[in-house]
Amino acid sequence: MKKLTNILKIGVIILFAGIMASCNKEAEDPYAAYTPEREAGLIKDWLAAMVTKGNDIDTTVTGLFYIADKTKVGTGPTVVVGNTVTVKYTGMYLDGQVFDASAYHGDGTYTYIHKTDALIQGWEEGIEVLNKGASAAFLIPSAKAYGTSGQGPIPPNTPLIFVIEVIDIK
Repeated sequence: MKKLTNILKIGVIILFAGIMASCNKEAEDPYAAYTPEREAGLIKDWLAAMVTKGNDIDTTVTGLFYIADKTKVGTGPTVVVGNTVTVKYTGMYLDGQVFDASAYHGDGTYTYIHKTDALIQGWEEGIEVLNKGASAAFLIPSAKAYGTSGQGPIPPNTPLIFVIEVIDIK
C-alpha cells in the first residue's frame, strides 16, 4: 500500500508540473516577435520585391504606398468625404495570405460612406486617389491599420495590403 501511495504522489507531482508548464506557455506573448523593427523590415522587403517585379510604386501625401492597376484606370472625380462608395476589396498580409475580402460577404461588394463609417486610416487615405473603375494595391503600415494591439486575426505591428477596386461613387 505504501508503494502505491508513493507512485500516486509521484504521478500527482508529474501531472502538476505538466499543468504548470502548459500554463507558462500560454502566458507567453504569442506576438512578442511582432515588433516595429520586424514590421519595418517586412515593408522594406515587400517594396523591394515590387520594384524588382517592375511595379511603379506611388505614395500619397502622407506617405502611404500604393501600386495602381494599369489595366483598371478609372474615370471621373476621385473619392471625397461624404461619398457613398461601393468597392471590391481583398485584405491580405504581405506574404499574400488573405484575411478578408468583399467576395466573402453578400454580393461581393462593400458599400460605405467615406470618412463617416469607421474604417482603418490607411484605407480612408488611400481610396482618395481612386475614381470610379480604378483599382490599386495599398501597403498600409500598422500605424495606419490596427497598430500595436492588432485586431482579431491580425497581430500587432502588422502591415497589410488592401487591393481595392472602386465600383461606384455617389
